[in-house]
Amino acid sequence: MKKFLFISLFVLTVLCFMCGCAKSVDYLGYVSEKRTNIYMYSNDGLEIKIYLSEKETPYSADGIKGDVAPLTEIFVSLPKSYDEVNISVCKAQGEMSYRAVENCYYLSLADSGISGEKVDVTLTCGDESNTYSAQSVLYDGVMDCDGAVKCVIDHDEKLFESLTESNIFCGEIYVRLLYDEGCYYYVGVCDRDKKINAYLVDGVKGKIIATKELNG
Repeated sequence: MKKFLFISLFVLTVLCFMCGCAKSVDYLGYVSEKRTNIYMYSNDGLEIKIYLSEKETPYSADGIKGDVAPLTEIFVSLPKSYDEVNISVCKAQGEMSYRAVENCYYLSLADSGISGEKVDVTLTCGDESNTYSAQSVLYDGVMDCDGAVKCVIDHDEKLFESLTESNIFCGEIYVRLLYDEGCYYYVGVCDRDKKINAYLVDGVKGKIIATKELNG
């Protein structure tokens, strides 16, 4: 009887220790992509989208977090095509490249200096130049990227524990702000086999709206 009680106590101690280790891991330190803000302008067939992110460079969905650097991506859709489109917004300026598949113009750079509730965007299309005000999609009550990741950890604690070995998380996390008449977050958890568990999170309530498993 004493032997049985000793073994049971030992097993419980080990389990508690393992769970404690998993919970003590700073999973936010394994985020390899973080889209923190989106700026938008849309009117008369012209659309501007600006994504502010921190992203692994070079990017690789392999379950291992690499070096992360700031990234600004700008997408512009126009009612008609131009041979040359230039853009200027804060520190971001330059000639945009045309993407035929998305039918839009694109520019990416590291340091843009974009911040605040809105920014002025100057587009030069051919000989015509105009300035537009792009507004941040964030509003009161929207959680940040870290908050969205914590919601997923609470929702699927077993997944994170299964990917934690010797107090090390064997995976990487992507979190991207999305906007569709409201703010949401995509959170992806990628393991070393490149399998991704994806979650759609309500940006205000923190509720997990949908989940999906993807193979990398």
